[in-house]
Amino acid sequence: MVKKLALDSSIVVKWFKKGEEFEREALKLKDEVLSSDISISACELMHLEVCRGLVKAGYSEQKVDEAYLALKEMSDFGFLRLVPVKDLKDKAKELIVKLNLYVADAVSLAVAFTSHVNLVTEDRHLHKQEVKDSLEKEGLKTIRLKELYI
Repeated sequence: MVKKLALDSSIVVKWFKKGEEFEREALKLKDEVLSSDISISACELMHLEVCRGLVKAGYSEQKVDEAYLALKEMSDFGFLRLVPVKDLKDKAKELIVKLNLYVADAVSLAVAFTSHVNLVTEDRHLHKQEVKDSLEKEGLKTIRLKELYI
């Protein structure tokens, strides 16, 4: 059976940004996605969040373009299931108010809730106890990369 997970950009950026903590685990996850051992869901804006992370880290326009194209192709070929923001807005608004989250974090968390899958993230805001408690009520959890491969 294929394992299903939600990812946020804190994980996906590690596929392209060298020297990141847990880079090896992130690349292993990417390989499992590409071999269809793991099915991934993410917000449709994830591509842009990854681009922003790479720009912020000083990557060239060419490298950012390559990452964007790779993610676009992964979604076009069905390796990444991108959830439209319109399907996440109501849940994301609820999470912004209830958990005091930033928009990007709330939208990523909303993917986990609406898809009813665990969220793999390295974002500290999404590992707060209130977030964990909220997910736990739905039988879900946030997972760090190091926990994914223990």
